[in-house]
Amino acid sequence: MENTNLNSEKNVLLSKKAAQEGMVLLQNNHHVLPLSNKTVALYGSGAFATVKGGTGSGDVDQKTISIVEGLENSGFNITTMAWLTRFQRYYESKKSEYNKTANILSPAFDMDDPEIDDFKEGTVGIYVISRSSGEGYDRKDEPGDFQLSENELSNIKRLSEFYENSILLLNIGGVIDTSFVDQCPLLDSILLISQPGMTAGNAVTEILDGTKTPSGKLTDTWADYQDYPSSNDFGTRNPEYIEGIYVGYRYFDSFNIKPRYEFGYGLSYTKFDIKTEKVSVNEDHISFKVEVKNDGDKFQGQEVVQAYVSNPQSDIPTPYQVLHAYAKTKILKRHESQELTLNFKTKDLAVYDERRAAFVLIPGVYILRIGNSSRNTTVVGEVKLDRETIIKTVEHKMLPQFDPTKLRKNEVELHRTSGVPLFLLKSENFGQDEPVKYQKKSDVTTYTVNDRVLPGKYLDEKTVAKNKLTDFTLADVYNKKISIESFVANLTDQELVDIVEGDLKPSGGSIIGNGSSLVKGAAGQTVENKKHGIPATVNADGPAGLRLDAKTTAWPVGTLLAQTWNRELIQKIGSAIGDEMKQLGITFWLAPGMNIHRNPLGGRNFEYFSEDPFLSGTIAAAETKGVQSHSGLGVTIKHFVGNNQESFRNIGNSIIGEQALREIYLKNFEIVVKDAQPLAAMSSYNMVNNYFSGANFELLTNILRDEWHFEGMVMTDWFSVADPKESVHAGNDLIMPGDSKDTLFAAINDLKPRFNGDGSIATKKVLNVAEMKLDTVKLWNDFVPDDDGDVLVKIKISDEVDDKIKELFFNGDVQILDDSHILIQGKWKDNNDLNLGDLQKSAIHILKVIMKTDKFKKLIEDK
Repeated sequence: MENTNLNSEKNVLLSKKAAQEGMVLLQNNHHVLPLSNKTVALYGSGAFATVKGGTGSGDVDQKTISIVEGLENSGFNITTMAWLTRFQRYYESKKSEYNKTANILSPAFDMDDPEIDDFKEGTVGIYVISRSSGEGYDRKDEPGDFQLSENELSNIKRLSEFYENSILLLNIGGVIDTSFVDQCPLLDSILLISQPGMTAGNAVTEILDGTKTPSGKLTDTWADYQDYPSSNDFGTRNPEYIEGIYVGYRYFDSFNIKPRYEFGYGLSYTKFDIKTEKVSVNEDHISFKVEVKNDGDKFQGQEVVQAYVSNPQSDIPTPYQVLHAYAKTKILKRHESQELTLNFKTKDLAVYDERRAAFVLIPGVYILRIGNSSRNTTVVGEVKLDRETIIKTVEHKMLPQFDPTKLRKNEVELHRTSGVPLFLLKSENFGQDEPVKYQKKSDVTTYTVNDRVLPGKYLDEKTVAKNKLTDFTLADVYNKKISIESFVANLTDQELVDIVEGDLKPSGGSIIGNGSSLVKGAAGQTVENKKHGIPATVNADGPAGLRLDAKTTAWPVGTLLAQTWNRELIQKIGSAIGDEMKQLGITFWLAPGMNIHRNPLGGRNFEYFSEDPFLSGTIAAAETKGVQSHSGLGVTIKHFVGNNQESFRNIGNSIIGEQALREIYLKNFEIVVKDAQPLAAMSSYNMVNNYFSGANFELLTNILRDEWHFEGMVMTDWFSVADPKESVHAGNDLIMPGDSKDTLFAAINDLKPRFNGDGSIATKKVLNVAEMKLDTVKLWNDFVPDDDGDVLVKIKISDEVDDKIKELFFNGDVQILDDSHILIQGKWKDNNDLNLGDLQKSAIHILKVIMKTDKFKKLIEDK
């Protein structure tokens, strides 16, 4: 499918619509926007090198319509084309040099804008600030990144002084320092266009000229960098999450720190009146009927209604307020109204009590707020609970050796409001969730068909005998002729390993992000077993589309999609991505990315949605439902869990308190699992509280499956440094991309050494992810040459004998068998320490998912 353009007009228009709905108008002094004058002076590298999305595995091979092109397409006269053309030639020459040595994980190309020495005459000046970041590298609190460069600040300040109407476009994937606003008092308008995908220029232009009205809302709090409580240790190898649950607006609102722009903020070209018509409360649900009216006389537009709740304060850390519901209007014409209904489960107000490992409702008064940003709300009701109520009891899981949490008390006092309805709730009317049945880490069940000596150590193993089968396929399991347990019991050791490991077959070039021979440019694939009717499946990187050697749709980045606050729109995008997956033969999309924006410098924040777990989880659920509306296709939610920085991402250890894990970093994943049942989840590289996420039994089995009832499969991130043996026992079913098959086979059987034709030991290249380099490994495998050993290995040799073999000759460890064969004496390593049942468990999870895929359904239909 190389160089095939799959973009239907429908996808192009949908991508543009999403881009426009997610752009956020931050400032619009003197109502400069929308523009009535189509003659503009345009500056900044982002004008011609408009950034559609970040770098790394989240990039998509697709041309971007630049802002210059978008303006020209709409009939704008750009007076600065000579300046832009000269700068573009120089810019592209430098980028071309950079790209000669760059790869998929190289930092984004960066070049400072020159200082503008001569502004063109006119009334409208537009400046574009662009930023890009990506996988493997965090951003920096430095000029040219989080801060403006000296040239950028000078250019913006002078532009705002020179032109009667001045506009700043922020073509960026995350938060930047906007303190420059104080230094540029004459700057009129600021529009956050984010990284808007392939239609960037056209989408922006229609916002600028008023064809479309901006309706995006921020999904993060924008502030000075040192005001973020995570600023002191972000990017370190072992970051301590001292802020606990106080992430983003939870911190700024609770400690009365005024941000530059608050969470949920975004202006419009028109005005809206938000009126709460009715509040309904019982022990099951809290709901609001809200009328939204477009009060403007000129422009149509959309508004986002947001519902926040302030919980009673207690000795359990509780933020000032938390987002619990939101809804977006349709496009409202002038003076048109729409009634929205917002609702959520009352038990969702529960907070996590670390002392009892329980989610509890605190007795006292809950304050209900409705508004259009976290700092622009009105109290519309109060709820009083008579006594403490335990909603769900769990067990302590993923505990840190020490709790790093230092912020534990909200410093903003809550006040009652007169004249609003008060609802009384009784604890006795709440039901408690069913107790969780936890699997034990020490238990393993192995299914057998013979009396072989089973591998494995240190675990409580239960064996279950199954009948020997001679001719069987996965279709027999699907048709309920045999059980899935009988199927895996009859597989050979190698067949089991092949199911649990990916099938690393690069389609040429680097193996990084290129592990499939079935679809060119795909990230990976699983092993086909024709004998037993197991089809191969293919994974494609995301989350801004499908990263392949094909011209797929480049959607806006994850943060911009979340800035739409429009779940219906996001679900349509998911469905459109599913269409392209079908066309290209992709089974699993390695997306959505949904880690929390703990800190604005996160290098992959653009891929993720928000600082808020509820918004993140609900947007991810919508996208998941869209993709999986196509029977047989699946998403892979990632990176599970605590992957909130790129620095030391492969070996770093995030130290997170129990409450913060439960309420912030696990919560968004819990929402999407319970609401949408994604077919797959990807574990993260990093450690959390001293254990690799990819090998954490409490995370992948106790929480994900036992508590949340996840029904899909878990895969590792590519080339995870977590021990694959520990990973499969922990519940990490699929080891990707498939470079550790020998490790797993050696853990259940004796892996023979491999030799070259000259008798030399064979070698292979292995990616050292910690250092991002290829290491050479000799394939002695489980065999150890030893003249006291009782194992003989036969080797065929040529005329040229390897030095190692010569050394064994001299030591008497080699016997000559004939003219071309020798025998080496030795012994096997005592390393068969993986229980066969662990591989079988992983294979069962994988095969259950495979039976849901389109690849399997086509296979059985063809037969």
